[in-house]
Amino acid sequence: MDRWDVLGLIGVLLLGGGLGLLAPWLGAAAAGLVLLVLAVCGAVGTQRAAAREQLVKAVKQKGGER
Repeated sequence: MDRWDVLGLIGVLLLGGGLGLLAPWLGAAAAGLVLLVLAVCGAVGTQRAAAREQLVKAVKQKGGER
């Protein structure tokens, strides 16, 4: 868990708590939406890192054949 995860968690808790004071269903929906966005962004970032790693590996293999 890095600092971005902690900041995201704090943001979700504060947003959910603040909106929960206004309307409980609104707080739960907003917190769920923020968590969903964080999960999708994290998954996309992980996929990009894996693709970048595969590309570097392929370039190194191709460079070694010369």
